[in-house]
Amino acid sequence: MIQNRLERVRARMRAHGVEQLIVTQPQAIYYLTGLWCNPMDRLDALVVTQEKCSMLCYVLAVIEPEGCEVIVYSDSGAAVSNLSRLLENAETGVDGTLQGRFLLPLMQLRPELRLRLSSCVEEARVIKTEDELLLLRRASEVTDDVFASAFAQLREGMTELELGAVFSDSFMAHGVGRFAGDPMVCFGVGSAEPHHTPGNTALKPGDTVCVDTGKRIDGYYSDMTRTVFFKQASPEQREIYDIVLEANLAALSSVKPGVLMSDIHEAACKVIRDAGYGDYYPHRTSHGIGIDYHEEPFDVAGRPVIMEPGMCISVEPGIYLPGRFGVRIEDLVVITEDGCSLLNHAPKELTVIG
Repeated sequence: MIQNRLERVRARMRAHGVEQLIVTQPQAIYYLTGLWCNPMDRLDALVVTQEKCSMLCYVLAVIEPEGCEVIVYSDSGAAVSNLSRLLENAETGVDGTLQGRFLLPLMQLRPELRLRLSSCVEEARVIKTEDELLLLRRASEVTDDVFASAFAQLREGMTELELGAVFSDSFMAHGVGRFAGDPMVCFGVGSAEPHHTPGNTALKPGDTVCVDTGKRIDGYYSDMTRTVFFKQASPEQREIYDIVLEANLAALSSVKPGVLMSDIHEAACKVIRDAGYGDYYPHRTSHGIGIDYHEEPFDVAGRPVIMEPGMCISVEPGIYLPGRFGVRIEDLVVITEDGCSLLNHAPKELTVIG
């Protein structure tokens, strides 16, 4: 499997005229070696050419990937000079995560290197294999169960952080470890912020409860958002929810091979715009997911992205009324030969809990 991935990356290197590639993103290193590295504030780097693969890593994070030369350094060594010795005078691709404190000294040490930003690994990761899709499905199935068990524990007076801990404990109870950090839990006016930071806001009757979370399980992420209402839902809350659900379903029905990612966004936008809330939907509808929580493909203006079988993306429209409440509904789908397949199956009908 690793060799197949390396060959896919090398094919993209040839297509882009890249003779050697410096890979520093931990997720990309995992993709090409099967092993996680954690350099902390130090430098781990994988150098890929058409003939070989070399790994530079800090002594506390020594790994032994199959078929890859390993160069270990310590705090007494110079990471950049070690990296420099692995590089030929050639067209060199650099990924977007190589930090400037390493890249700039490398440029000074090796001014003859012809450096360019490269997305060769990201392009290879866009199309998932059957094994990867099985892991993505498994992660979503666990997350379905976690949402059900966590929402069942909603109680008046609990805080956003407390509900986040319930979600984390539920992941733990499913045998996949606790959530790293705090799941994005939003109560009341907090749900009007698309990227809300949870805090000590206490749950009260009539609150919108929006939770956006997922977890890396066996190397691959889930990502789901569900919005429910606590004890009661006003006519306006119900109206907004119905519009967002319609937008979610419209976008899902548009997903198939050959469709532009921007067309999926437009399918959701049209529903929301026609309902008079176009100014309250500020973010994209989709992003890719896999080893990373957000990864290629991304819906970027001016860069058309065509859907292909094997891609896995989110579909997550929302409406956010500042200072009041918001609703988002997010699913993950895999593009198939004739449409798409839903990965998560948590209920989406309007739900009042308590």
